[in-house]
Amino acid sequence: MSQVIFGVFEANLLASFPKLQRILNFYSLRNLVSNELFFKNIYIGEFL
Repeated sequence: MSQVIFGVFEANLLASFPKLQRILNFYSLRNLVSNELFFKNIYIGEFL
């Protein structure tokens, strides 16, 4: 019985993994963009 429950849990975990991966990718991309904008603002600010 516990193997069946574990099998269902494992299937759910595998199904939700791509969704989790997309969320993590989105957050890392967003951080990358915000960091780049931040550094560009500092760089431009030095010349003003």
